[in-house]
Amino acid sequence: MKLRHQLALSAFAVFALIFSGSGLTLIEISARLRQQDQIDALIAQNRAIDGMLSSAAALMAFTPSSFSPQRQLQNQLEKILADSALETGVRILDEEGRIMADSGFPEIDDDQMETPQNDQIWMKIKNTAAGPVLISAHVLPLNDTRLIIQSSADLGALRRNVQNQLGLFFFINLAAYAVYWLALIVVSRRLTQPVEQLAEGERQIAGGRWSQRVPGSGAQELKTLAENFNRMAETVEQKVAELETENQEKEIFINNLSHEMKTPLTSILGYTQLLRRTKMSPQDAEQALDIIESEARRMERLSSRLMQLIVAARPLSECSAAALDSFIEQAVLRLKPALREKSLRLCVECEPLTVLIDEELMQAALRNVLDNAVKASQPQTLITIEAKTTETGWQITVRDEGCGIQDPHPERMLQPFVMEDQARSRKHHGAGLGLALTQRIVQAHGGMVEIESQPGHGTEVRFVFPPETLAADAKAEASQTKARMGKSEQDKEKTHEEQ
Repeated sequence: MKLRHQLALSAFAVFALIFSGSGLTLIEISARLRQQDQIDALIAQNRAIDGMLSSAAALMAFTPSSFSPQRQLQNQLEKILADSALETGVRILDEEGRIMADSGFPEIDDDQMETPQNDQIWMKIKNTAAGPVLISAHVLPLNDTRLIIQSSADLGALRRNVQNQLGLFFFINLAAYAVYWLALIVVSRRLTQPVEQLAEGERQIAGGRWSQRVPGSGAQELKTLAENFNRMAETVEQKVAELETENQEKEIFINNLSHEMKTPLTSILGYTQLLRRTKMSPQDAEQALDIIESEARRMERLSSRLMQLIVAARPLSECSAAALDSFIEQAVLRLKPALREKSLRLCVECEPLTVLIDEELMQAALRNVLDNAVKASQPQTLITIEAKTTETGWQITVRDEGCGIQDPHPERMLQPFVMEDQARSRKHHGAGLGLALTQRIVQAHGGMVEIESQPGHGTEVRFVFPPETLAADAKAEASQTKARMGKSEQDKEKTHEEQ
């Protein structure tokens, strides 16, 4: 059963219980009040009759009559009942139960009546052929005798009135139920529509439609719920997109790795079978062995780079403080043989900073970039290494004057197995993992790698690090440098305004 139907049925059940119970209770209370009015009218009438009888008995003592006292009392009672405008039936009995006067009293079997005690009013409902009646009886001492005064009130009209009210209430009840049910259907539909939209959105997302969103409508709480749901759906969509991208990258990585592993293996297997099956001259055999060794070393370097990628993807252990100038000097020492071989010039500009890094990993990252700069540079060109603080932290820049990157998106070079020049990379035994490894290492330190390149004019690679990787004294110096830079800019603006 849908939520709106459950809400409508629950509200309808509560309404029916309250409305019907209240209506029946009001009808019952009204009937009781009218019955109490009849009881009060009987009591008031009995008091009036008692007064008239007492007055008549007092007059009888001073009025001479030829009748016996009993007959004289009966005549007087009949005259009083006949002259009085009574609204109910009245019957007067003597002590033996004989009727002395009667005025419209209903026919009731004597066995249904009881003789009341002195100072007691007896009152009960009796059934007659004409319907139920209310009977009251009490004893009135009069001179030397006791009279039983009985009064009656017809309850038939009251019962018929109650039945009419119940019938009318039944039709009112049906009309109220119908109107209330229709209103509940409309209101519950409007109330639950946002919830149903949320449920439908959830089903769509569960079915793979990650872009599904729900409109915010209804009460403020439901709007907030819809907004939270949309934010959750957006987060899920982003995560799914990231996972799909990651899976695609993994698939590309595995395909490229398989290709890179297959090429040297093919050469090794081919020359191994050639050596085994063909009788070769010592010179040709030596050349085949050189190729086998070269391809084996290429596979070794490839596996080593892959292990470095795996290590770089893990969280760093605690970094140690290192002098930036000494760190760059170590990288330059390893680079000098390659610089002399290609007659390259080197320019190093480094601020005296103390940084928090993993020296071994960062040496590998910087060496990858420097090796690429050497490979891309022509003889007699310049390679520049610059390390300095910036407004957002500090950075290391490597700039060459080589052939540059032809790809309009040089940042693609940071992906595994992506190479600018396949032929040159094969010549230098490259596999396209150097910059990918560099990016992993720099990201592990909280930084990022930026690449700018112009074909034919060279390439610039920057390692940009946050201020958290600066030692405490370096942070203070960086703040002072930033303040000096800001003051210098202000002075320039002031001088420009004066001119």
